[in-house]
Amino acid sequence: MKKSFNIYLVLAAFVTLAFTQSCVEAEDLVTPNVASPVLVLLEGNSFSAASPVTVGSRFLELDKTNILDHTKGIDSIPVPNLNIAVFINNTTEVARIVTDQEGSADLVISWADLGMPEAKSGGSVRLEFTGTYKDVAFRKYHTVRVN
Repeated sequence: MKKSFNIYLVLAAFVTLAFTQSCVEAEDLVTPNVASPVLVLLEGNSFSAASPVTVGSRFLELDKTNILDHTKGIDSIPVPNLNIAVFINNTTEVARIVTDQEGSADLVISWADLGMPEAKSGGSVRLEFTGTYKDVAFRKYHTVRVN
């Protein structure tokens, strides 16, 4: 009888310990996760080897003040004069572009400038568009391919 009582006591202590330790709240995330301050829309992903790479981009700020009003919703506001750096391989800057009054900017660049002096069908390059808006950094990846 005493042996079964000890087993129940140990089991109850273990269950209590498991419940109290599993409910500990974390102070911060291991890696901070911040929402992008702008919506980045990119167009153009497949080009011939003879033509330059032309990627159209549009940068919009989302105004969520009317998010609960279904008759108005979220408003997209163009972000003018935004400086954007374009990288390949995460470290090599290949271009800098600035948005116009409509929040648009076009990247026109050769395959050689993207590290492919002899572009062949099936080849691809991952571009990284980076910038800072309202003191919050953002990045958007985009892959371009050779037809």
